[in-house]
Amino acid sequence: MTKQHAVTALVQNEAGTINRLVSNFRRRGFSLESFNAGDCEQPGYSRLTLILNADDEQLTFVLKQLDRLVDVIEVEDLAPDDRIMREVALVSFDPSQIDREKVMAVASEYEAKIEYDKPHCLVLQYTGPSRLVAQYLGAMSQFPVKEIVRSGPCALKVT
Repeated sequence: MTKQHAVTALVQNEAGTINRLVSNFRRRGFSLESFNAGDCEQPGYSRLTLILNADDEQLTFVLKQLDRLVDVIEVEDLAPDDRIMREVALVSFDPSQIDREKVMAVASEYEAKIEYDKPHCLVLQYTGPSRLVAQYLGAMSQFPVKEIVRSGPCALKVT
């Protein structure tokens, strides 16, 4: 049975590392739902979060393939009870095109924060689990949104 997996990997910050990693998925026909990378607690290394849909056999294969890459130090599928996953969404509006009170009422319901507020642009930021980000964006879709940017999920092991 196919289900969503959050795979994290610790990799060396070397030229071509991400390309080799993503090419590994492409060659085998796996589709990544989300890919997120950034510096971590160890200088010279990055931590990646990959969200993919796979059955157990496919997941085992993917983990083994990733573990074989020279730049990959560790790779792990994080079970839902063993992780915290969060995503950031930035939503911009043209203040002259919205009812600010109504937009801010919805933002307040989700505890979204104002990141930028000028006469030509209002940017709200919401951070939460992906399903709540989707709900927030759905609630905001009733207004004329100028632009939406989503970070994709980041996962952290908590056990």
